[in-house]
Amino acid sequence: MYYDSQIAQVLHDEHLRIIDLMNRLEGLTTGRKARNAPAGDDAATTILLADLNAELQGVAGHHFNFEEDNIFPALTAIGDVAIPYMLRQEHDLLRNLSEVMLPMVQKARGDGFTADEWAAFRDLALELVERQITHIQKEEMGLLPVLSEVFEEQQDSELALLFAEA
Repeated sequence: MYYDSQIAQVLHDEHLRIIDLMNRLEGLTTGRKARNAPAGDDAATTILLADLNAELQGVAGHHFNFEEDNIFPALTAIGDVAIPYMLRQEHDLLRNLSEVMLPMVQKARGDGFTADEWAAFRDLALELVERQITHIQKEEMGLLPVLSEVFEEQQDSELALLFAEA
């Protein structure tokens, strides 16, 4: 999809990256092969855990903080309080999930999973996937399409640059 707003396009591209990560995480944690912990020498799992580690450590937080600091106030200023309120609640929930999952991911990257650790990780991973995908769908349908109406072209360009620099 292409957006008229530069910042909407930047956020959309970020959503596509996160969706790819969530799809890979879902693939690891569903189906018959997901009954048992993945082998410690599996390259795809190693890469996935590294990417998930980076995401949980701050990449998603950067995205959330950027929206909360730069986009939500502009929406609130024009009288749209519902979208920022709903999305901020979801950001908080996703942050909490990230805080719980991060130590699990870091331990698994070094030591692999025990059967119990794998079961707990798998359950949390599936919750993260579901909540993240649902959140992105809401932003894609309710937030991004209105950004070209909220920001003038100069401000839109500055926001896109600010996001990229952070």
